[in-house]
Amino acid sequence: MKIYFVRHGETESNKKGTVTGHIDSPLSDEGIEQAKKTLLEIPDGFEELYSSDLIRCKQTAEILNQKFNLQIKYDLRLRERHFGSLAGKKFSEMDTTGEMKEKDKNQQYDYRPYGGEHVEDVKKRVFAFIGDIKKYDKHKKILVVTSGGIIRLLHNILNGEVHEKIHNISIHEFKFPDTEK
Repeated sequence: MKIYFVRHGETESNKKGTVTGHIDSPLSDEGIEQAKKTLLEIPDGFEELYSSDLIRCKQTAEILNQKFNLQIKYDLRLRERHFGSLAGKKFSEMDTTGEMKEKDKNQQYDYRPYGGEHVEDVKKRVFAFIGDIKKYDKHKKILVVTSGGIIRLLHNILNGEVHEKIHNISIHEFKFPDTEK
């Protein structure tokens, strides 16, 4: 089955270069315009729309939903990875050696010492969400609005790709096996 994922529009935190994680950072004016522009580019025919419950994703989903007029289903499992006490900081402030950023990029992070999540925690919740979709909405065309870290994780697990950055409002199509491994 295929599921389309969209990263939320730009936020003020994105502009400043700070990690947000679970901080509820709204879209900037530019982020709102990005989402409106994507209305013209996004494929037709989505039957279900899911979104992270964080405001930046909600706002993006609401704008995109102007095209589909669906009930948006908000799911906490689609939240960005949790950085704990590091949220709101730039990588350069919290990681002078670059080791933490490299681990983050390669999906080897562990933010538990700071009150956040380990990559396995994030995988578990995201794939629990995917499992529910496969059970209940398997034959529908699905759009999911989430954050860059979740999309990077999926590229890594499903395609073996390492992405340094996922651009705001970019659209990503992932194929999930119909049977469990």
